[in-house]
Amino acid sequence: MTPPTRLQAGSVLRWLWLAAVVVAVTFPVYVTVVTALLPPGDVAGGRLVPVPDRLTLANVRTALDSAPLSRQYLVSVAVTVLQSAAQLTTAALAAYALVFPRWRGRGTAFALVLATLAFPGESLVIPNFELATALGLRDTLLGIVIPYLAAGYAVFLLRQAFLALPREAWEAARLDGCGDLRALVHVVLPMARPQLVTAAMWCALSAWNGYFWPLLITDSPQRRTIQVGLAQLVVDQATSPAVIYAGTLLVLLPTLVLVLFGQRFLVRGLASRVGT
Repeated sequence: MTPPTRLQAGSVLRWLWLAAVVVAVTFPVYVTVVTALLPPGDVAGGRLVPVPDRLTLANVRTALDSAPLSRQYLVSVAVTVLQSAAQLTTAALAAYALVFPRWRGRGTAFALVLATLAFPGESLVIPNFELATALGLRDTLLGIVIPYLAAGYAVFLLRQAFLALPREAWEAARLDGCGDLRALVHVVLPMARPQLVTAAMWCALSAWNGYFWPLLITDSPQRRTIQVGLAQLVVDQATSPAVIYAGTLLVLLPTLVLVLFGQRFLVRGLASRVGT
């Protein structure tokens, strides 16, 4: 009886631990969603309503009307799409060059890519700001995006994925007359789809949640991202917590959708060959 009893006790403890983690992760999200959708009068008392009787979008509409949040939402979407596309493109090209063609200095180039991961982004803020100002990119969409056209982590992730691919497939494509760009698009990237999706999700989440640089490089409220707009909303609506929760829900929603629908690719991408 002893082994099964120990096994059952271990399973119970494991499930209890997993349940505690799930509650700790989902409870703040649940509170945000419920509070954002409650009628304003129900939130005034500061009490949490576990199961609300009725929900409304009034707080969301107030949040969108009280600040240029809808405009900032579009700016954030544009920044996320442009920045993610640029980072994926440069990462795929760099990873391909670091894995398939053989050339001198390939190892040194990869070491330089890894070195970029060691520097905090804040250390480059001042030179980036001075350069963007000198180029006339201050308070523009391009000014927000241009310092982040490449990402060292995306290069690292795709390089590790490309190393796991059969080199014979690439060599066969080259013997059939494929150029490097065609071999990358039609042979290499389809075989590395999980890691490509993982890199895309990482780039998108990083771009969406950027705060400091968009705050620094922009002056007009209409040209700022929603992360900056949410900080201003907290100041403007300090006496209306439901509106602040509604703004938080708007910011949180794309992240939740990305994680819920892409978690399968995220796990597969991070678990495969990262340690190569």
